[in-house]
Amino acid sequence: MVRAWASMHFAYREMSKLLDERIRAESECSLSDVDVLNELHCTPDHRLQMLALADRLGVTRGGLTRIIDRLVDRGWVSRDRPEHNRREVYAVITDEGARVVQHARAVYIRVLRQTLGTHLDDVALDDLAAGMTTLRDAIT
Repeated sequence: MVRAWASMHFAYREMSKLLDERIRAESECSLSDVDVLNELHCTPDHRLQMLALADRLGVTRGGLTRIIDRLVDRGWVSRDRPEHNRREVYAVITDEGARVVQHARAVYIRVLRQTLGTHLDDVALDDLAAGMTTLRDAIT
């Protein structure tokens, strides 16, 4: 059990580091930027309430605020406060943010193919996905 956890933990850490390095080198953003932009891009309205976005990403409100500030400065995200409730704040991906995340996704997928796709066959990938889904569903 401990060996499985350690293997998963270290593989995740190394994959995250590799993905971040490649995305930074080949696109205009970081892996954490991609995580935020992708969450926004994949929602029907391309927007999420800040609290919901922080929960989805597993980050604190303060941490998300810093990331969103950076993305707003770059023109990739805007903030929206509805007139009916000025306390709510939504993060909204811009057209430029959508362009950036689409380019970064291509890098992301290529790195996954070069790593996971090279070292694990389809059966191993399916088993890994099924096992992680079972674990996630059991603990959430």
